[in-house]
Amino acid sequence: MQKVVSLWTISVVVLFFLGCGGGPKIVIPSYTAPKEAAKLSKIETKDEFISQGAYLALWLNPEVKGAKETNKKLESLLIDSVKASLTQTNFVTIDPMGSNGDVALSMKISNYEYKNLGKDVSISLEVTFIISRASDEFLVKTYSDRKNRQSEDVSKLPSENELASQAVDKVVKYFISDISPLKTSQLREFKSLPSDLELVTAYAQRKNYKGAIKLMENYKGEKNLNYHYDLAVLYEAEASVNEDLKLLDSAQSNYEQAMSLGGINDELVVSAKARFDNFYDLLNKTKKQDNANQALVKDRNTMTGSSASEYE
Repeated sequence: MQKVVSLWTISVVVLFFLGCGGGPKIVIPSYTAPKEAAKLSKIETKDEFISQGAYLALWLNPEVKGAKETNKKLESLLIDSVKASLTQTNFVTIDPMGSNGDVALSMKISNYEYKNLGKDVSISLEVTFIISRASDEFLVKTYSDRKNRQSEDVSKLPSENELASQAVDKVVKYFISDISPLKTSQLREFKSLPSDLELVTAYAQRKNYKGAIKLMENYKGEKNLNYHYDLAVLYEAEASVNEDLKLLDSAQSNYEQAMSLGGINDELVVSAKARFDNFYDLLNKTKKQDNANQALVKDRNTMTGSSASEYE
């Protein structure tokens, strides 16, 4: 009897969680905040010839200490990875004409070890990143990563440089996440809608956010908490894909209407609104900073006769 009761209890618990699976979900682009945001003020530079505000720019020291003694390929791998990561958001740009008085980024291989044991290869990498202005080093941090691969078929194992490239990208990502917003993804869950709008979530899951928004905007029925929350998610998704600040304003307006209609007591709405607010703030700051940084690049291009694409 006890066994029957236990099985019945387990069945009820399983059914309960299946029933609480929530509504349809979509994954949308978002940003993470820089972890060392407080130190970014030391990177800021003002120029009397650039009126758009303080810019954030780094001059990349082309010499990576320790690379020649460990793996010469690391120097170019690190430089290229930093450039690629910084241009993801352009929150921090690369100064094409750095001088002694400008902010510099230097890198040093603190530790490097590669092992090839036949069917087992591994690599350990540790890199120290130093951001300085003249002799003032105001950000010095070390990041590490380890990669290990095994295969009975030795031909399928990655080469040393392939493993090194993967490790480099990981430590660079750690570093960039300290000084710049990084692109990431977040989950959004829809609330139930009337049958007249059943196509909305189908459109959204196919990433046809414009079509879903049009369906919602043309709806003549009751526009309650669920309606405004789902419409906010759709506007946020479309805005996130295109990084469109005007669409983010529409998302914000609908989130606020959902909150005023009872969403303030709804955990799903409150959670989504909080994550949206963080993204809204980060995207605004990133766009504003990018504009200031582009003013620097434009000024440097005027001085050298070069094109912006050379620095991307």
